[in-house]
Amino acid sequence: MLEQVSRLNPPFSGSIPIYIALGVFVLGVLLLLWFIYRRVSAAINILRRRPVEKVGIVTSTLRLLIILLIIAVSVATMFLLAFLQSYTAFTQLDMIATVYCTPVPGSENDSILRFVMANSSTAGRLRQYRVLGEQWVIEGHILKWDNWLNFLGLPTMYKLTRLRGRYLKAADEASKPSTVYSLVPNEEDPLWIWLYQYGERLPFVQAVYGNAAYTFPSASKVFNLYATISGFMIQERKGNS
Repeated sequence: MLEQVSRLNPPFSGSIPIYIALGVFVLGVLLLLWFIYRRVSAAINILRRRPVEKVGIVTSTLRLLIILLIIAVSVATMFLLAFLQSYTAFTQLDMIATVYCTPVPGSENDSILRFVMANSSTAGRLRQYRVLGEQWVIEGHILKWDNWLNFLGLPTMYKLTRLRGRYLKAADEASKPSTVYSLVPNEEDPLWIWLYQYGERLPFVQAVYGNAAYTFPSASKVFNLYATISGFMIQERKGNS
């Protein structure tokens, strides 16, 4: 069974440093308000000729500068972490599988595809398929959350469903033999069927849709299959032999 659901970073885990910086910022603001309150109270007591705790100008200025520094550093840290978080959230790749697809020597539009899952109970297990067509295709389901949830670290959910061959011409698709393989034991998954019908009515769900990625076989290339924030991506492995 080749079935995979997204296993990117745990939801909201990347936001913890931002929350810490936000907490420091709130603390700095509270200290500033307390400092202002003490200064205003001291000024009122002086006008009313009441005893006032004497604090030197240098000490008072130093306290104010420290408080302002805490606020400034926390704000700068929040902006930096937010930028890094958004960059990571919207560029992160989840490795699904390694794919080897080699044309059969002496044949036309006939390839042998080997599929090795990366993250699942079948991780590392090699499966082999015969694929007819100029290209090989991977298909599956995608559940895309609202962008702000992706920003907070909630990953796009996916499920691989099908592997097949693809001809470049529609006429060839209609007339030539095809190969289609299910990657799941139950293609009529009730949960995903329900999500296709009603998913976009759910809060925080941006879209539920099918997604496919395809490319040409190669005797010299090894491919990595990834899940991105919006769907599947096939990328040639760099430095493969």
